[in-house]
Amino acid sequence: MRIFEEAFPIDIHPALLPDEASQVVFFDIETTGFSGQSAFLYLIGCIFCKEGRWQIRQWFLDDFRSEKEMLLSFFDFISAYTWLIHFNGSTFDIPFIEKRLARYKLSRSFSFFESLDLYKELKPYKTLLGLSGLKQKNLEEFLGIYRTDPFTGGELIEVYYEYMDTHKEELLSSLLLHNADDLRGMLSILPLHGLLLLLKGNFEVTGHELTDSELIFSLKSSLPLPSPLQLCFDSCKLTIDGRNIFFAVPLIKDTLKYFYPNPKDYYYLPAEDEAIHKSVAAYVDKAYRIAANQSNCYTRHTSVYLPLKDKSFVSTVFQRSYKEKEYFFELNEEFLNNRELQKMYLLQLL
Repeated sequence: MRIFEEAFPIDIHPALLPDEASQVVFFDIETTGFSGQSAFLYLIGCIFCKEGRWQIRQWFLDDFRSEKEMLLSFFDFISAYTWLIHFNGSTFDIPFIEKRLARYKLSRSFSFFESLDLYKELKPYKTLLGLSGLKQKNLEEFLGIYRTDPFTGGELIEVYYEYMDTHKEELLSSLLLHNADDLRGMLSILPLHGLLLLLKGNFEVTGHELTDSELIFSLKSSLPLPSPLQLCFDSCKLTIDGRNIFFAVPLIKDTLKYFYPNPKDYYYLPAEDEAIHKSVAAYVDKAYRIAANQSNCYTRHTSVYLPLKDKSFVSTVFQRSYKEKEYFFELNEEFLNNRELQKMYLLQLL
């Protein structure tokens, strides 16, 4: 077994990490196949922070015999950390290592660590981001990052065996480079993790602009974010351009309906196309009123509205019809003058 270590000059914004930098380690493995029962590890790589500087460490199996020693050295090293960050490690890297631990009857375990799988974090947002795939290279290229390493992990298996036959240094360099690029790539896609944190509420509303068709909120976040970027969903639009973040929500200028609760307490007036309470309907000729039901127990109101996802956000919710599950609330000065309320509104949309 050989261990390689080198400095990795990079700054990582603390808000992108789940804990202090000193408590976080990124890791990635290279194997001779997919099954931890029939294949073995030939390379484990980590990126970690030591005395305020990020570094790469790689354990390389150069003799076919020291995989057990490599596993023990790896676990001894990561035991000083709290968080493991990986890409699809929950599905591949961790189960593979666990099978190799079982092979050697080693009692080491991942259960003592917190875990952040960047693949699992980003997978639900594939469509929103317009990604063609969810391989790490797809995400890097989405951010405009292109590798010089020409190999895939599968192709490197033959390179590894050729190196073990010839011990050519250029082959070893290719093996180490691919693993290091995977590690560096995880750090390079952290702004996408920052985007998810933004969508979950890591922002403040700093202002708004009202146009004829949209209400555009200006947002501020401490997170490094992918830029330029524009995401469109449910007629809303999130735009990131450098430090400028805008969230545009469409205005709905229409006559909508507010549906009263308890239709049994109302009559519907077909001529007026609205419902009124029975206490008032007592003065209306019976020929001009019918018992209200859920679909006609409403009053109509013409105004300017904003779309809603969570009906509990406001007390008065408007709809186009009872069966349609699109909800709106009336735009008013109280909302336009309350930044906290605006943030709560954007969070329920997101």
